Amino acid sequence: MGIVGWMFMRHIVRAAGGVLLVLAGCSTAPHGGNAPHGTFAPVELKPAPPEPYVRVLNSDSNKVELQIAVRKFVPSDPAVRGPVVWLTGVSHIGETNYYEALQRHLDAQSLVLFEGVGEHGPGEEVTPAERAAQAQEKGNESSLQSTMASSLGLEFQLEAIDYTSLRFRNSDLTIGQLRELMGREEKTNAPGGAGAAQTFESLLGMMQGGTWLDTLMQFGMRVLGSDARLRALSKLALIEMFGQMQGDPAQLRGLPPDLKQLLAVLIQQRNQKVLSDLKGELGKNPGPASVALFYGTGHMPDLERGLRGQLKYRPAGEEWYTALSVDLARTGITPGERQFIHAFIQRELEQLQARP
Repeated sequence: MGIVGWMFMRHIVRAAGGVLLVLAGCSTAPHGGNAPHGTFAPVELKPAPPEPYVRVLNSDSNKVELQIAVRKFVPSDPAVRGPVVWLTGVSHIGETNYYEALQRHLDAQSLVLFEGVGEHGPGEEVTPAERAAQAQEKGNESSLQSTMASSLGLEFQLEAIDYTSLRFRNSDLTIGQLRELMGREEKTNAPGGAGAAQTFESLLGMMQGGTWLDTLMQFGMRVLGSDARLRALSKLALIEMFGQMQGDPAQLRGLPPDLKQLLAVLIQQRNQKVLSDLKGELGKNPGPASVALFYGTGHMPDLERGLRGQLKYRPAGEEWYTALSVDLARTGITPGERQFIHAFIQRELEQLQARP
């Protein structure tokens, strides 16, 4: 689970006492007005908001699937030469086939700029061997995520994806840089600034494990894993949660001020780092033929806005990968149980959206 996913899980656990993953949100379309009758007022064309990067399919009445988009972008001006850019959104837990398909997609790209908050500072070189060791260490530290995946019969991203290729390059802020950004928020007395810094430190502690909450949640995950029916119901709840929120956490109006402020840093500031690294590649001659921006799904809508607005790219195709699926008939989930889970998630999200 990425750092944004951890932020939302901490909030939901604190508020509802459950273990829920929230990586995405709802986007709203801009509204335009009509020109007065008989006049021809200039029309300012606003770019269309990003399409959702998450969808739920139920093409087979017995099977429910959570799919995540991988979108292709090319320069808007045909005369401009530039690499193909793939916004490769990812669920941090998923099925084995999902990560195998993603691995093939990533291996086909010239360069992969990937998410990974760590301790290394700007300009510090990291060898493939060191990167593999860091991934293993991060997997050990992220025992809760790994436990959650295995309890549900799934894989954990850091354990399923091979990051050792020279094509893979970390493109993220360090913990120190994030702390510095939080400190600036406190100094400027921005609403929620101090609370955001405290929430971030609490989040880091939770990610590293060893807390009573970590122990309690791991116990709960193991209980889920001991029963096939509970496992299936939990996967269905995750599918409903991800599917109903559709990829833009910035639009969740009901979040507390500290989480809103933290979200702005964790998504927008880190996305700017990725776009800056990508811009550096655009100026190279010869540059990469293709670049994948490999980040959690919650980053994708903001990344797309930056890619289209700042770097003048346009969508040119998409692929959909199934991250999670549940066979309702095989697992014995009734239509009534599915409807109950759908309505429960919908009600919780509506209540969160309705908060001032």
